[in-house]
Formats: sequence, C-alpha cells, structure tokens
Amino acid sequence: MSTTFGELVKEGARLLADGGVDEPYRTAGRLVRELLNVDAVTLAAHPERAVSDADAELVRRAFRRRADGEPLQYITGWQNFYGRDFQVTRDVLIPRPETELLVEVSLEHIRTRPQPVWRLLDLGTGSGCLAVTLAAEIPTAQVVAVDISPAALAVAAANAQRHGVAERVRLVESHWLDAVPTTPPFDLVVSNPPYVAQTDWPALQREVRDHEPYVALVGGEQGTEVYAHLLAALPPYLVAGGKFACEVGFEQAARVCAVGEAAGWWVERVIHDLQGIARTVVFTFPQVFSDNHRTWPGQGNEG
Repeated sequence: MSTTFGELVKEGARLLADGGVDEPYRTAGRLVRELLNVDAVTLAAHPERAVSDADAELVRRAFRRRADGEPLQYITGWQNFYGRDFQVTRDVLIPRPETELLVEVSLEHIRTRPQPVWRLLDLGTGSGCLAVTLAAEIPTAQVVAVDISPAALAVAAANAQRHGVAERVRLVESHWLDAVPTTPPFDLVVSNPPYVAQTDWPALQREVRDHEPYVALVGGEQGTEVYAHLLAALPPYLVAGGKFACEVGFEQAARVCAVGEAAGWWVERVIHDLQGIARTVVFTFPQVFSDNHRTWPGQGNEG
C-alpha cells in the first residue's frame, strides 16, 4: 500500500522526536519538500497524495540520518547564506547566519570607498560562502579564496560557478598564507577561522562534533592560536591601511583584540550579533615603510 505525503511527514516526525531532534514535524516536512521537490503549499494542501515506494525510502533514509544527528544541510546538500543557496558537503563547515556579519561589514566598507578594483582575500574559505557572496555583491571585486582542503575547494568552485563569479574568484590550496603571494597586496582580508578550543570540542552539539570537519572547527588548545598566526603574518599582504575582518567565538573578542594590538594593529570595530555576542572584529594596519616607521592612514610619512 502506497504511503501519502501526510503519512510520511507524521512517520518522520515521530522518528525525529524519538531521536531528540528539535521541531521534528517541521524538519520532517522540510525533508519531504526538499528531497521530493514539493513546495510547501502542495504538501499542506494535498496530504493524501501518494508517494512512490522508492521516494518514500529515499525520505526515510534521510529521516534516519537526521535522527542520528546528521545536520539537515548535509542531508539536503544546501544551505542559504546571504540570500543565496550554497552547496555543502561534510568537507565544509555549514555557513551560519552570524557569519553574514562579515559580509555586512565588508560591504559597508567597500561601498563607501569606490575604487576601480577591490582585491579581497578569504582565508579558510570552506564552501566559499564569503568569497562568492562578496564577489557577487561587488562587481569590481577580485577575490582570492584559500583553503587547505582540496575537497573544500571543489565545493567552493561549484558554488562560484553556480553564482556566476568563477572568473573573479581564484581558489588557492594553501595552509593559510603559505602559497599566497604578497603582491599585489589586498585591500581587505576576511576569515572565519577555526576558533573552538580543543578542550571545548567534546562538549559541542553532536550535530557539530560528530559531523562537521574537525579542521574547520578547532583552532588549537586555546582556540585563538590561528588569530595570533594570521595577525602576525598578514601585514605584508595588505595595502596601507588595509583591513582584516574576522569572526570570533564566544567570549574571545577581548583576547583576539589584545593579540592584534600587540602585533601593531588598530581595533577599528567590534560587532555584536543578534544575541549580543561580540562576533566580528575589524582590524586596520598602519602603513609600513622600509625604515620600519609607521604612519596611520591620513598622517603621511613622518620618517
């Protein structure tokens, strides 16, 4: 006997509830819609519509995966970020809404300072959500997107192609800056680096800990080691007064700001997310001359 849309959603909701999944009915409905390419109106208006055995089994497998803790985005293969759908696999971190703050602050900076070309660098690009979004939003942007993982770069390449910016997003396999040339310099660097402390990793939600890539999550024993590395290494890669905007973890902003200031950066802004958490830090680096004297943008060289 065939299963119907309504029966399949109810079956999935029970399984997901037993697995401890939040909003089980809503999640079951989303899986049915996305995997069977059914819109929400049709699903709600025609719960009696029959589902083939093959399609029902496809959806049931997805229910079981989600009940076992696998994130919904890995099951459907997509996540929305800044109004665009991005392909995601278990090789990349799932884009988060809070990371859109990096896009917002970057666009604010770029749109108030028109110039013929903007050279941008995205360190640890993963799915390419930052690099691709910035390239799509800023037609004059030329973006270099770096990741150590060839599999992640393949996902980023697919997303760049999907959103029509592949010609302006250059993908580089590199451990941070190792394979990135210092010339021509960049106007703006963005990064959502690994920032989970090693000791915090076991306590992460199972969806994160057991399924998202460890290398994209854990930033060392303290969680801030990557920031120290990047803040020390980045100055030669930037134009005078160039900026570095990065996402930080819970209660990390003060430590990351202190690391940056010790390395000679100015902390320009600390931006909070909707929960009031300091989530994004924007640094500016002074102009550096061969005599090692520094001037801040607008001061000129006082030698």
